[in-house]
Amino acid sequence: MATIYLRQTKLGLPKYYGNFIVNGVRVRRYLGDTLKSAELQFKKLDYELTIGGVSKRKDVLTNLNQAIVSFLKEVETSGVKYDQVYIIKKKLNRFMEYCLAKSITAIQQVDVRLAKEYVVYRSNDRITNKYQAANDNYCPKTSPRTLNREVQFLKRFFNYALEVSWIDINPFSAIKPVPLKPTGQRYNFTPKQIKLIIKNAGRFHDFYYLLLHTGIRSTDAFKLKPEHFDGKYLKVQMNKTGDFLHVPIPEDVLDILKPRMANPTLFPLLSSDRQRRNCVKNIQRLFKPDFVRKNNINLHTFRHTYAHNMLNKGVPKEVLQTLLGHRSIKTTEIYANWVRKEELEKWV
Repeated sequence: MATIYLRQTKLGLPKYYGNFIVNGVRVRRYLGDTLKSAELQFKKLDYELTIGGVSKRKDVLTNLNQAIVSFLKEVETSGVKYDQVYIIKKKLNRFMEYCLAKSITAIQQVDVRLAKEYVVYRSNDRITNKYQAANDNYCPKTSPRTLNREVQFLKRFFNYALEVSWIDINPFSAIKPVPLKPTGQRYNFTPKQIKLIIKNAGRFHDFYYLLLHTGIRSTDAFKLKPEHFDGKYLKVQMNKTGDFLHVPIPEDVLDILKPRMANPTLFPLLSSDRQRRNCVKNIQRLFKPDFVRKNNINLHTFRHTYAHNMLNKGVPKEVLQTLLGHRSIKTTEIYANWVRKEELEKWV
């Protein structure tokens, strides 16, 4: 029996969907944002599906690109943030390029064998960017964590294809997560290096200072606005997880940021990708290229340094977990292994 049901987005906005049974298969369709428009669309779709509008679609090849576009529209209407939609689109387009290279243009042509081959291909694929040398030895392979996330996106995409009856099985449903390797020690800046960076920060001084003394991710700091500050507290939705970070800000950081509170955004200079790259290069130019590559020096190193310094001050892991916005204490515990040898010796 066909039914209408209501779902709310992460922002609390209403979205109406319809469940239809076609040839024994449940098919879901987005109906609208209001009950009135949803009821009208429901009647129209109920008639179309009853006479076989979707039940015949398995016999017609669906273009992979069109399927991805349709899926992304569904994702956008569900309230997923723009940044996340962009990431999903990027991952799916990469998969489509792989398929096109094998002359596969329809979603029905993707099978379990191809899914497994793609995972193997991606696991051996090397990541190259402007900050890494052309030498393959310095270009790491796709990490297990990144690969698992990509497979999750693909599973979600093909689950959608199942719901709209484009396919009979999800080719990625049998793909198991790649075991995660223990995370080794990540580099953190020494006091001497911090002085060097701040001295040569130039127009990025306030931004570096914020990252160093709060541990906030650079992707979240880029978008900071005055309304994200409530007295001594910072409250911002984290780009990576979608969770809200609500933590106190040191007085000296607030004093530095105070003149910026008159602007719509705190760091308008860093609104472009070009300036964000310059922000990274401004740090990397202070060190030898081999050192930068070996220790993966970037803006995230400030976060590592903040965590290291807080642990050396004796801050409990549970408190640090909240300050960093980690969902799991296990993620925070990784930082516990970063305390320098000389710091440990103080307690022996």
